[in-house]
Amino acid sequence: MKTRSRVLVAFVVAAACCLGLTVSSALAKEFIANTFFPDKHPLAKYCYIQWAKDLEKASGGKLKAKVFTGTVLLEPRANLSGVRDGVAQVAYQAAMYTPADLPLANALQETGFAYSDPLVAMVAVTEFSMTNPQQLAEWKKAGIVYGGGYCTPGYCLMCTQPVRDMNEVKGKKLRTSGAANSRWAESVGAVPVNVPSSEMYTGLEKRSIDCATNVVSDLKDRSLWDVAKHTTLISLGMYWGGPKWGWNRDYWNSKLTAEERRIIFDVTAQAMANVYVGYQKAIDEALNQSAEHKVNIYEPGADLLQSLDRFNEANRSEVIKMVREKYKIEDPEPLLAEFAALNKKWHERFAQIDRKDAMAIGKIIKEELYDKIDAATYGR
Repeated sequence: MKTRSRVLVAFVVAAACCLGLTVSSALAKEFIANTFFPDKHPLAKYCYIQWAKDLEKASGGKLKAKVFTGTVLLEPRANLSGVRDGVAQVAYQAAMYTPADLPLANALQETGFAYSDPLVAMVAVTEFSMTNPQQLAEWKKAGIVYGGGYCTPGYCLMCTQPVRDMNEVKGKKLRTSGAANSRWAESVGAVPVNVPSSEMYTGLEKRSIDCATNVVSDLKDRSLWDVAKHTTLISLGMYWGGPKWGWNRDYWNSKLTAEERRIIFDVTAQAMANVYVGYQKAIDEALNQSAEHKVNIYEPGADLLQSLDRFNEANRSEVIKMVREKYKIEDPEPLLAEFAALNKKWHERFAQIDRKDAMAIGKIIKEELYDKIDAATYGR
């Protein structure tokens, strides 16, 4: 009943917003964009709030996004259906919340422990998602058009008590994201708890979880330092599953011209660069300010690091089996090999780039990825 009520509220809000937006301007194309991250979070700040401003400017005021952040409009698990049903015209969807709809996107995420460079992985998964026929078919079946990707930096442990070694992690309830994180938690005797990132604060506060696995910038961006006073800087993989911008298919094909799609591509390329640079800055700020909030920062113990090495080694052989059994993808090897090749390609391309120069990074993403996508036919 609660879920149905929230969906009804979302439809009412969306309808009201659409009505207001329609009458406000006869010339502008105004649409609703949604992300469940809070507005200060890098994935909201750069990928939706700043992106919307840049889009309006680049289009001369023609493309105007009404941005909703947090869970006001849609809950994390409802973004895909919300876009498909027209509650929003574009939204972020974490693939882990809808594995039945996005099996291949989740399959790629199973390799999240195998890579360590968020810039490279972000662009690699975007190219794969916009060019691989099997992945494109998955987006189409789900009722969306993939507009661009993202990748978090490596996850760490933010806890209510010290978790620095194997003894301290055993039995702890860890909020995890995706199957790989959950399998690692089980391998060290912890208990994985699958809750949305929007519920980490409440879970830590009420002690329904002992630790949140997420990017350390969430100490500040989601105020986790109020309820998690112990952070261990162990790298527990990265997350890139699902579209950062998933567009309503009908809207993309019937309301946007090829010229407008090209503007969206250009602005999205820069937003991807902005969020990479912005994420690194947010991490530095959170760590630098953590002492003021009485947060203890630890390096992981040797036995905890060894557990991660053992898991990574075993996980390589487990991924293929899991992808076949869990996600029902019969021949995953070529798909995972293609993704690995794209990571290698972009690793070489970004090897000499100034990682603090968002404009230079955005130029490469635009010219070497988005400019090669046919805006007139993409998403049909």
